[in-house]
Amino acid sequence: MPRRGKIAKQLELPVKERSWGGRRAGAGRRPNAPHPWGNTPGVPHLKRAEIERRHPVHVTLRLVPEVWNLRSRRSFRALENALFRLRELGVRLTHYSVQGNHVHAIVEVESRHALARGMRSFAVRAAKALNRMMGRSGRVIADRYHAAVLRTPRQVRNAIHYVLANTRKHLLERRASVGPVTADDYAAGPADHVPKTMRLRQSRLLLAPRTWLLREGWRRAT
Repeated sequence: MPRRGKIAKQLELPVKERSWGGRRAGAGRRPNAPHPWGNTPGVPHLKRAEIERRHPVHVTLRLVPEVWNLRSRRSFRALENALFRLRELGVRLTHYSVQGNHVHAIVEVESRHALARGMRSFAVRAAKALNRMMGRSGRVIADRYHAAVLRTPRQVRNAIHYVLANTRKHLLERRASVGPVTADDYAAGPADHVPKTMRLRQSRLLLAPRTWLLREGWRRAT
């Protein structure tokens, strides 16, 4: 049986505080970092909005500054296959505009999960093709894709004009000389959707719209 003096000394030893349970310093999701090319925050890591098949989606995907200008024949050819193969995963591409460091698209999908699966596939294929073209390796996609679900005729009409006339918008922002009509070889959409201020090329990458909002609903916006 241990002596009383020995027990007393054991009770005097410092007790180590628990290191488990509760909130740890530095734990949790990291805050959104700014885009590599500016001070604006990245796309928030929030749960994506649910998508119904009757609602088109405006998707934007940005690339890192190290990637060459996408508005060149070589860069666009590297993207074409990735854009074309979106349909294999149920993402119907109906409109697109390729800018220097980002891509706009209007798509039709069955669900949020179908869009996520398709955009992951597109990002991987685009990154591999662009890196192969540039003879480099490393990151290509700068951030999560941004998705805006279009639920009303007005939203759809505004998105169509925004995407198809995006090049003209950027030219005007740079105060470049702009004529009454702007030609753009890196944007495409249904012929009857093209704004009068734009002249776009026909594209094999597109599928005809199926949703009512894209076929005729957008015309009812006032």
